[in-house]
Amino acid sequence: MLSLTASVFLSAEDAGAQSNLRPLRIGLPQSIFHMQFALMSDWQQYLQNRLHRPVEFVSSRKFGDSIVQLHMEKLDYAWVTDYPNAAIGFKVRLLAVPLYHGRPFFTSYLIVPASDTKTTSLFQLKGAVFAFADPGSNGHVEQRYALFDAGEDPKRFFQKVFFTHAHQESIQSVILGLANAAEVDSYVWDTLVQAHPEIAQQTRVVAHSQEYGAPPLVANHFVTKAEFTEMQNVLIGMAQDAEGASILKQMSLDGFVPGDPKLYERLGQMKKALGEE
Repeated sequence: MLSLTASVFLSAEDAGAQSNLRPLRIGLPQSIFHMQFALMSDWQQYLQNRLHRPVEFVSSRKFGDSIVQLHMEKLDYAWVTDYPNAAIGFKVRLLAVPLYHGRPFFTSYLIVPASDTKTTSLFQLKGAVFAFADPGSNGHVEQRYALFDAGEDPKRFFQKVFFTHAHQESIQSVILGLANAAEVDSYVWDTLVQAHPEIAQQTRVVAHSQEYGAPPLVANHFVTKAEFTEMQNVLIGMAQDAEGASILKQMSLDGFVPGDPKLYERLGQMKKALGEE
């Protein structure tokens, strides 16, 4: 787990005021930034300047680490991948949802090595070795539900399933031949391919999932109403000023909107059908 604290040039008066405030701790999965520390620092400084208080990012490799930190009340906010999870639903409030291509939705991609020119669907991968980023990822739920809905046993369909704890690692598993296929987040895939076009040359996207609500930012239960509103306004306002818009562009996002639990109903329904909610 990596903690990143911004270095911000402040006036003596501002520095004194901020020093009296507890830092806001925000949990982030590393997959959001692909280890782009300069971008993380820029966003952190932006939030600190707009909120007029110290901000600390806590970056975790595993998706579940932020949820654990939320439960332990060590985070004020977190960017999570599994909002409808009943284990955190009552502990947090939906704060903001990112806009990708102008909409608050992501999909997931089923990928195989570029050398695999025959696979055209999930159902042709029976007996294959499959890589998922995380047990709680939307793609893991989506693929198991698709198998269940088709009358297959998700627990026996694949020869082996393993979790890489990062979509980038799932992609590498396919490239290196450690997995026959993987399910990866469309946002992570698209942004990685922009930076590393060779990824698209070494792998092939077989299918896209249906849309699901984009991984949102949530607020822990102890965050006050005033703090919640201020943070939400800052996030939503990023698209309206030049500095915020520049950071969003680097994040490959169009902005943030207030969270709507209805965005995550379908995922919750799939989990319920699988007996997990």
